[in-house]
Amino acid sequence: MTRLRLGRRALLATSLAPMAARAQGSAAWPAARPIRLVIGFPPGGSADFLARTLAEPLQKSLGQTILVDNRPGAGANIATEHVARSEPDGYTLLLGGNFSHAVNPAMFRRLSFDPIADFTPITQVCDLPTIIAVSAASGIRTLGELLERMRARPGHWNYGTPGIGTPSHLAGAMLSRVTGLELTHVPFRGGAPSLTAVLAGDIEIIIGTPPVVLPHSRTLRLNALALTTAEPSPVIPDVPGAASQGLPALDISGWYGMFAPAKLPAPIRDRLFAALQEVLGDSTVKARFAQEGLQSLPSASPAAFGAFVVKEMPFWAQVVRDAGATVE
Repeated sequence: MTRLRLGRRALLATSLAPMAARAQGSAAWPAARPIRLVIGFPPGGSADFLARTLAEPLQKSLGQTILVDNRPGAGANIATEHVARSEPDGYTLLLGGNFSHAVNPAMFRRLSFDPIADFTPITQVCDLPTIIAVSAASGIRTLGELLERMRARPGHWNYGTPGIGTPSHLAGAMLSRVTGLELTHVPFRGGAPSLTAVLAGDIEIIIGTPPVVLPHSRTLRLNALALTTAEPSPVIPDVPGAASQGLPALDISGWYGMFAPAKLPAPIRDRLFAALQEVLGDSTVKARFAQEGLQSLPSASPAAFGAFVVKEMPFWAQVVRDAGATVE
């Protein structure tokens, strides 16, 4: 009997050991090592701007270094898969968005991750409007002028974006659909390369995020013609909405959010959420976002953000179908 009791105790201790280790790890987090914030685009675009804007105040709040990890490619699928396959220990996070969790599942025929089952949602971060712009050297000053030139030279017009499946890509597809004009999509590996191409005259149009377009429209190198939303943005007062330019049917905008791998311990999830709430509510961070044409939009809770992501999926699937955009 004594041996039996000892055997049971040993079995119980063995079964409880992983739980105890996880609990201890949650309590110690994030003391062990730096946190990696993974993004699916190279330096120079909106994702990189957001990650680096968040990194400094977030590491002050958490007491640990935040390393921005750029993993571009495949419409952010490389970065998204990397985080999905990472340990749920709080040391690997994803700055994803509608592109990674709603567009790509509808656009790509095969994905190696499940956008819901493989992630722990933390919070929405901000909106992600896009802007139709051209090189100032083109002489085009309004969206109406651009459409006139497109009608005069059909089949001639290309638009550059940060990649396949991004809000910029789908906004361009929707622009083509609502105008009936042909536009050829030229995907780049991020917003910065597409910017370089339009300034060099290699492409005619860029559909980019505010952090990419606005600095160069302010220095008069780009002409920002219109947002791809029907209504204007309160933090981009100098760029009109599409409705005022005669295209009320053009109304599309994305968002960014923070994710961790699935099965993240609740204490780590909740601490991350609280830290991001603090950071996203900070007046300095909100001002930096606004300067780049973005609005801070934290979720009410991780559960609320998860429900938001699920709700967004059929909407973006319909956008993908309407645009006729698919990737093998």
